[in-house]
This record gives sequence, structure tokens and C-alpha cells, in this order.
Amino acid sequence: MSVDASLFGDDLPEPTTDPADTAKVEMLPAWQIDALRAALDRCGVDSMNDRQRLVAEIVGRPVAALKELTAAEAGALRDELHRRAPENTRSGSAWDQREGDTWIDRL
Repeated sequence: MSVDASLFGDDLPEPTTDPADTAKVEMLPAWQIDALRAALDRCGVDSMNDRQRLVAEIVGRPVAALKELTAAEAGALRDELHRRAPENTRSGSAWDQREGDTWIDRL
């Protein structure tokens, strides 16, 4: 007798759900949506149409609002926006970035 086959149907395995379907049910927290908006700002994407177009390009599907993203999509979007953002910071300390010589440089 096979364990998988049930005579009356009561031993059938429970239906499995697609992880993507359950992830869509969970809403992104407000702080994560704010972080994605800030990342879009750093990339210089200002208009709503441009934002939607860029998000759809990165995520691979049309998105009307950031709150529609799954956690995995939000993470991928965050990483890609970080990669695309222009470098605003210089490396090194403020001391290394000073403009002119000081008395200590002339010693």
C-alpha cells in the first residue's frame, strides 16, 4: 500500500502555495518605502512617470505604487538603485579633503 495514495482522499497532502503569492500579501513597512523613495531621489528620478518606468524596468513588471512590491522585489530595487546612484561622497576624511596647506603641512 502506498502512503501517497489515499482510499478516501483524507490523507492527501495539503496544497502548496506559491511563495510569490504569499509575499505579495505582506505590505512593505513605511520606512522601507521611504528608503526606496530616497534612493530614487539620489538617482535623480523626479517625475512619477519616470519613477514608474524605472521601477518596472528593474523589477520586471508594471508597478503602480511602491507598496505593491514584494520584499524580494524591494530588495532588488534597493540594490540596483544604490548601484545606479551617482557617487556624491568623496573618499577619505575631511582632513584629507581640505583645500589648502595648513601650518602643520609646512613643517
